[in-house]
Amino acid sequence: MSPSELAFSLRNDRGEIARMFSLLEPFCRAHGISDDDLFNIRLVLDEAVINVIVHGYDDTAEHLIDVVLRLDGGTLHIQIRDDGVPYNPLDAPTPRFDVPIEQRRIGGLGVHIVKSLARDVRYRREGNRNHLDIDMAVTRKAEC
Repeated sequence: MSPSELAFSLRNDRGEIARMFSLLEPFCRAHGISDDDLFNIRLVLDEAVINVIVHGYDDTAEHLIDVVLRLDGGTLHIQIRDDGVPYNPLDAPTPRFDVPIEQRRIGGLGVHIVKSLARDVRYRREGNRNHLDIDMAVTRKAEC
């Protein structure tokens, strides 16, 4: 793992989100990522990982979700790998904001947030694993 890469595994437990953030923040600060971008990265990771934890498994067994962050200039590449049920978040319908909230379909806002904040989002299923790749533009302080 290079200094501009952070890799970790999370259990499929909501409590792991706090641990994820405790790893993310020092990495971003060490690489001069702006506070605004850190906020957006936290939001994207929260939405993507919670989606796996809450909807990804049809059993109660412990599973691991692998996350890799790789910084390449002004782009943060995020990889999320899980062995949950096949799910392509890119197939989720775009939320309708033109209808009253009572008439809207439940769900889908998290995926919409991820797609809105990311430069690029890709999904593929390989073997029994979901592969979600998210690229985000980041602003870094000049001295980093």
